[in-house]
Amino acid sequence: MKIYNLKPIIILIILTFTSIANTQPPIKSGVITGGVTHAMLPWFKDGFLEIADDVDEAKQNNKHVLLFFHLDECPYCDQMVKDFNQPSLKKFIQQHFDVIAINIRGDKEVAINENQSLSEKELAAQVEVQYTPTVIFLNQKNEVVARTNGYRKPKKLKKVLDYIYSKAYAELTLAQYIETTKKTSDYQPQNHEMFQKIKDFSTLKTPLAIIFEDKSCDACAYFYNTTLKDSAVVNEFNAFSVVRFDANSTQTIIDNKGNQTTPKDWVQQLKLNYRPGIVLFNEGDEITRIDGFLYNFHFQEVLRYVSGDFYQEFATYNAYLAYKQRELLKQGIDINVRK
Repeated sequence: MKIYNLKPIIILIILTFTSIANTQPPIKSGVITGGVTHAMLPWFKDGFLEIADDVDEAKQNNKHVLLFFHLDECPYCDQMVKDFNQPSLKKFIQQHFDVIAINIRGDKEVAINENQSLSEKELAAQVEVQYTPTVIFLNQKNEVVARTNGYRKPKKLKKVLDYIYSKAYAELTLAQYIETTKKTSDYQPQNHEMFQKIKDFSTLKTPLAIIFEDKSCDACAYFYNTTLKDSAVVNEFNAFSVVRFDANSTQTIIDNKGNQTTPKDWVQQLKLNYRPGIVLFNEGDEITRIDGFLYNFHFQEVLRYVSGDFYQEFATYNAYLAYKQRELLKQGIDINVRK
């Protein structure tokens, strides 16, 4: 039997595949669309980010300080800045608030008080900014009295501003204030096939999404007609047990800590002041919540942040999102943040 020397053939095959691989075009990086370049309004306070001094100055003028945490190219931030400049809000804000913009990835030094200074991004991490814009309100003692996470429409934002201006925070939480001033609309709760009938959450250790609605939920129409029409969002919800409650319901339930309560009491305990307010749990603990408007891409990713256990690696959803976007772009996947 004749024996052939296979070594040259193997070398030729390796060289051939190497040549083919080297001629393949590199993966083209994906692109992000839907971002919006925005600039802070000229009447925002342009100081040295010395918060204690800013609070003292605001106090002298009987104002409160409004910290506006924003991010470059953030479409929600752009819209809220535009809302701030609407005639219906602009005069009221200028009269009663000093607005200080803080870029959550910025490096400017922020002096919280005479004993503590942080960079903008360090401060954002310390106060656990999950979404942009996040708005934090300080009273005249330099204490946080309220915050909103994410975009809210002008009418909803005005109610928050009224809460701060009237100093109702001395007696009520923001959730309680909104409840007492709420006007009922014609909204009727809708059903969805993913909703489950669970009343005892004390032993549920898998990912859980609790959706709170009420008859004043003007953002619920978008949630059902747009968000839940996106298959990618619904697929992410499939990793959760999903329960929807009327936020005014007095039915008896057992919360995640084993306490007997009602949806009405639970939503107040959670201090949830946005509808639909969605609280995301895993292993029995609250991980994060959706209490502001989100486009579908961001909505699906906050669900994955919880169900994929990414919260164990990234302290905030915003940190995870930055990582996720980089990974998708490296894979050549385009991202539309306003999808």
